[in-house]
Amino acid sequence: MKLKRFTAGVLACALLIGGAAGCTVGGDNSWCAKTSSTTLPAGVYIYELYSAYNEAQSKTTGTSDMKKAKIDNQNAMTWVNNRAKVLTNELFLLNDKMKAMKLSFSSAENAGIKQMADNAWAQQFSSALKGKNVSEDSFKIAYAEYTYQLRKVLQGIYDTGGSKAIPESEMKAYFEKHYSDVDFTYVPLTKGGSSSAANGTSSAAGTAMTAQEKATLKKELESYLSQIQSGKMTVQAASAAYAKAHGATDNYQNVTEDMDSSTVTSSMPPDLIQAIKSMKAGESRLLEVSSYYYVLVTKNDITKKTASFLKNQDDRFKLLYAQKGDQFLKDLETEAKSYKGVDWNERVTRKFTSDLFYTAPSSSAGPSSAASSKVTASASSSTVSSAKASQSSAVSSRTSSK
Repeated sequence: MKLKRFTAGVLACALLIGGAAGCTVGGDNSWCAKTSSTTLPAGVYIYELYSAYNEAQSKTTGTSDMKKAKIDNQNAMTWVNNRAKVLTNELFLLNDKMKAMKLSFSSAENAGIKQMADNAWAQQFSSALKGKNVSEDSFKIAYAEYTYQLRKVLQGIYDTGGSKAIPESEMKAYFEKHYSDVDFTYVPLTKGGSSSAANGTSSAAGTAMTAQEKATLKKELESYLSQIQSGKMTVQAASAAYAKAHGATDNYQNVTEDMDSSTVTSSMPPDLIQAIKSMKAGESRLLEVSSYYYVLVTKNDITKKTASFLKNQDDRFKLLYAQKGDQFLKDLETEAKSYKGVDWNERVTRKFTSDLFYTAPSSSAGPSSAASSKVTASASSSTVSSAKASQSSAVSSRTSSK
């Protein structure tokens, strides 16, 4: 869902997606599109091509040559060009909504935008976009500012005082129905190695324990479980005690999340998630997870977290997005497709097309995936970001492709 890409002919002076205030023919390659109030640099549009190309690849899995692939009965490369224009229109649209709703960024939010852009640029996008005429400033607009604007506008519509505000009672009911609050710690079923997270995606470093060693460890952890169940000890205290006794890492974590969310499913193994879902409030268990870990876990009474969760702005946003995010993004895309009043720089849109990111099937090289890396089980998304979201979801598949 990033802004639109201009591909219409010079004489026709018409946009394939969205309306245009006019066509520009000239030598200025510094900008890609503008409205009466906003001018976007050319690098923004190029980034949108990159984002659209990655999205297209996800839609054409199994097709080796993008130039032969089809999306919605359209050549995939043409689809990318058109999609990039819609995605660019979203930037204009969000700017308009921010102004109409009298929304602005605080100094802390501006700092967050800069940090998000700096981190993503340094960790991934500077190399992915090297030689593609995208500056870090353009990336900041297309990636970080977009993400924060999505969040700001969504909150402005659906949070307290918004035109479609969700009642507090509904927020509370949704949280208590869908979320779980758990304390857990884990011990790898290996020796001589270490593990950073109970993600169950690969065997922990080191040598697998023998059956006798596993039995001895299980007996020790069962003694902690017994104390937890009797109320003499918490999971956190048990984790600290085990770490001290063995000179090991304290792997205690608290997670308050929807067990069906992408944040959880991308960071916890399925058998741990299912076990947590089946537990009752106040119940504690010792689990063997994915053959890699023993996990001590307590499922807490979620209602005791409701008040504090709803007071936290990041957490409130997660609830708003969970309930209204999909509809919000669909509405935004629909508006972006018919957005009017854009003057496109034809020199830029004809020079930079989906071909910029095309790799012939004989080559193994290609544009880097924009998917964010897995988070640990303890991580909770505070921006749509994270995602994008980013980004988290930070905000839908669109944000995750940023």
